[in-house]
Amino acid sequence: MLRLILVRHAKSSWSDPGLPDFDRPLAPRGRRAAAWLGEALHRRHLVPSLILCSPAVRTRETLVLSGMKGEVRFEPELYEDRDRDYLEILGNLDGAASPLALVGHNSAMAVTAARLTGGAAVGEFSTAAFAVIDVPAERWQELRAGQGTLVEYCVPPKE
Repeated sequence: MLRLILVRHAKSSWSDPGLPDFDRPLAPRGRRAAAWLGEALHRRHLVPSLILCSPAVRTRETLVLSGMKGEVRFEPELYEDRDRDYLEILGNLDGAASPLALVGHNSAMAVTAARLTGGAAVGEFSTAAFAVIDVPAERWQELRAGQGTLVEYCVPPKE
């Protein structure tokens, strides 16, 4: 059994309209939510052995402020494929690292969760939210749409 933790980056800032999307940092609310995210994962004993993270500024900041521990790999495809899903990226992993955390973007987070679980609704996948999905496979290469079970979906508290 493999366990996947899908983590959407915390709320980013739009205060500098000339800043490229890739370089947008977290907003103050996002910084607080990233800290909540780390506490929520810790309370649930969700410690990833491997973390795949988009290299965008807001995902990197979310990762650092959450305090998630584990081997980190920055994967450009997580930013480039943010409007699709992440199943191909996961299926191309060599190995069985579990739990595996993936820190990325919407709409890919919502689509990935829905495709992997056969439609288990997580809605739009809020900023700083995370979904825990169990997959009955031994290696990530065996990953198939519809085979996952949504264990939990958590969103940060409203401010």
